[in-house]
Amino acid sequence: MIDNGYLFANDNKRIFINTSLGCAGQCSYCYLSKMGYSNRLENYRTISAKRIIEFIENNKLDINQKTLITLGCYSECWDEYNKNETISLIKYFLKRGNQIQLSTKKQIMKDELDEILPLIKYFGQLVIFVSSVTISKHDTIEKNTTPISERFQNFALFNSLNIPVVLYMKPVLKDITINDLKLYKKYIEQYKIKDVVVGSMFTSNISEETVHFSNKNKLFYTKNSDEDIIISELSKVTNVYKRSSEVMYKYNNYIEKVKNEVAKLLNEDNSGHGFDHINRVLDLSLKFAEKENADKEIVSLIALLHDADDYKLFGIKNAENLTNAKKIMDNCNVDKNIQEKVCLAISNIGYSKRLKGCCPTTLEGKVVSDADMCDALGANGILRAYAYSIKNGKPFFDKNIFPIEDMNAEKYTRKCADSSVCHIFEKILKLKNLMLTDSGKEESKNRHQIVVDFLYHLFAEENASEWLKYLDVYLK
Repeated sequence: MIDNGYLFANDNKRIFINTSLGCAGQCSYCYLSKMGYSNRLENYRTISAKRIIEFIENNKLDINQKTLITLGCYSECWDEYNKNETISLIKYFLKRGNQIQLSTKKQIMKDELDEILPLIKYFGQLVIFVSSVTISKHDTIEKNTTPISERFQNFALFNSLNIPVVLYMKPVLKDITINDLKLYKKYIEQYKIKDVVVGSMFTSNISEETVHFSNKNKLFYTKNSDEDIIISELSKVTNVYKRSSEVMYKYNNYIEKVKNEVAKLLNEDNSGHGFDHINRVLDLSLKFAEKENADKEIVSLIALLHDADDYKLFGIKNAENLTNAKKIMDNCNVDKNIQEKVCLAISNIGYSKRLKGCCPTTLEGKVVSDADMCDALGANGILRAYAYSIKNGKPFFDKNIFPIEDMNAEKYTRKCADSSVCHIFEKILKLKNLMLTDSGKEESKNRHQIVVDFLYHLFAEENASEWLKYLDVYLK
């Protein structure tokens, strides 16, 4: 499809992008010289993100949201010389919805991520691979790279930001990497490293498998006997993979699979609880999660599944057992511990639950609860109320039917509101005071006012003076 050094792809499943050709790391195992590039600073060639983006767009490369973006095979993409270009590319592809893999031997600082973090749409959209093939001999084998003590701070940083971070032990160096097994186990425990890739050396020795980032047939996977031992030992303490693409598939796949299953379940709904609502709640939940420092993986699943067993759509039994949510998560291989957290949150989300005195107890549950309630406010809230009334054969507004003032859980779940406007008074205008996070409280203010302003306009245009008075009294 494309091979110009800075970009390489055989198809639209994965594209390798380099902001530089060459690296200043001076690693003894570096394969760049075999590809015609340098691992010394004086021969470093950098290209701007703008030029790469222009090339992609002008040549109409077949890149879609499912294309995996892999940054850095011919470069260290977090050097001072190309870091800003890398950041620009990450922002560009996050906005496009692509999943991004970034490998580095540098320490990444939190303030360097300020423009990146708000753009992450789902857990696993950005995955960081921290490269290390030796600890004890780092100074001589990886001469011009960041010291291990600083480099491994990436694990603490990205764990705190809830961004997947992987130990990238590639290539395994014969009789060197294996000697640091105890040290690697120590760091895996210390930083709670969930995923490790153990990979082979790239050499010119012809083997059955050539590298995936070039068609020149100059580099091949060259395995040594230490790899199997390392994999066996590390598998006792964490998840171990042989390819980075396996890790990317893991993080991209089950969230997307859950999303697809929920879409199938709710796509036909026209009551205001369809997949368009789910998408809005997901987007807003992730914005809140960023501000509240909540776990985006858990938040994503709660947001996607929070209406999968709504009693209004699937009945009380489903709502109590969370039948659809559990089935979808099982089918998508979601970890059981994660399932428990998701189900706990969902079982406490919803206005009817609040009327019963139930409330989410986890931060992730609170985040999604607020986002869900915010989507019942504002312009979309009004449209959803109308859609639900129409679905149930009720009018939008009937001057002669006023809201139930002593609303409780039994009355709320027993029947549909007599009109959309009654529903607005019985539920929607109460939501602003039910927010559980600072983000929800802030977002709900404006959306609440949109509903209030709408009602004043509606009652004025309908010459409904009694309703104007009713609204005045209600808001006091």
